[in-house]
Amino acid sequence: MQNQKFILVGSIIGKHGLKGYLKVKSFLEFPDHIFKFNEYLINKQVFSKLSLKFIKKSYFVSELIGINNVEEANNLIEKDIFVKRASLPKEKKDEIYLVDLINYSVKLETGENLGKVIKFYDFGAGSIIEILNEKDKKMLPFSNKFILSIDQSFKVITLSSGIKTLLS
Repeated sequence: MQNQKFILVGSIIGKHGLKGYLKVKSFLEFPDHIFKFNEYLINKQVFSKLSLKFIKKSYFVSELIGINNVEEANNLIEKDIFVKRASLPKEKKDEIYLVDLINYSVKLETGENLGKVIKFYDFGAGSIIEILNEKDKKMLPFSNKFILSIDQSFKVITLSSGIKTLLS
C-alpha cells in the first residue's frame, strides 16, 4: 500500500472499551500530529476524522468517525493508517521523509556496501533502519551518531565505520 500517493503514519494495535474506540500507535516524529489530517485510509476504507480520547503509555485511545461499535473496531485491529502524501508538510531544505529513503544504498565511510534500505522501525528508542543485502537482513540504529551523510542525488546513505561493531 505504501507508494508515492499514500504515506504510512500509524497502526491500529487494538480496541478499547465498548464504544469502538481504537488503540493507535503513531509513527510520526511528533506522534500527536496523527490527529491533524483530514482523511485517513485504513483497510481500503476512507475515514474523515480520527480524534484523541486519551493517551496511554505508548499509544493513543482514539475515536475513528464511522466506527461505532466493537465489531466494527475488530475489523481494523492490526491495520495500518495511511494519509495522502500531499497532506504532509513540505520538507524544508536539508530535510527528507524517512519513507523517501527506502531503496537507498547504505555504505560505510570506508566504501563497504551494506545493502539497501527496505524499512524503518521505531520501537520507542529511536529509528531503526532495516537493510537487505545479497546475504541477509540487518537492523541498525538510524541516528545522527552514525549518519555521516545522505546524498539524495545518488541515493546513498553513508554511515560511520563505528556502526560496524553492531554488525557482528
